Amino acid sequence: MSKLLVDTNILIYSKDSSSVFHDFAERVIKSNTKLYTTSKNLSEYYAVVTKGSSPLLSPLEALKDISEFVAILEVLYPSPISHEKLLELAAKYQPKGLKIHDLEIAAIGLVNGIGTIATANKSDFQNIEGIRFEG
Repeated sequence: MSKLLVDTNILIYSKDSSSVFHDFAERVIKSNTKLYTTSKNLSEYYAVVTKGSSPLLSPLEALKDISEFVAILEVLYPSPISHEKLLELAAKYQPKGLKIHDLEIAAIGLVNGIGTIATANKSDFQNIEGIRFEG
């Protein structure tokens, strides 16, 4: 069975039926592929859906969604090996600002043998050696 790393935007779009990416996200989440995400993706999900003066979700609703994701996705966590990979990727690609988060997600996936990612923002991972895309 192939392995697929699910990016934060896929988690968000799977819950947002008004998004043009909803159908794609639903296909990913309901696929027969072994699905993974990272702890970083889950915290990003929470941050995005609860931010601002008119958040998409309350904190409790966001936590409920995260519980649902954890039930169907295997969560990968940073490790000393993924940290070394992150430093290697950062030296190679020299990201600026928040792009470091995408490199950390890629590093965690790569050290766990997962080079295919489902994302609606391919540009976030486009040039990272070893990363391929679903869809």
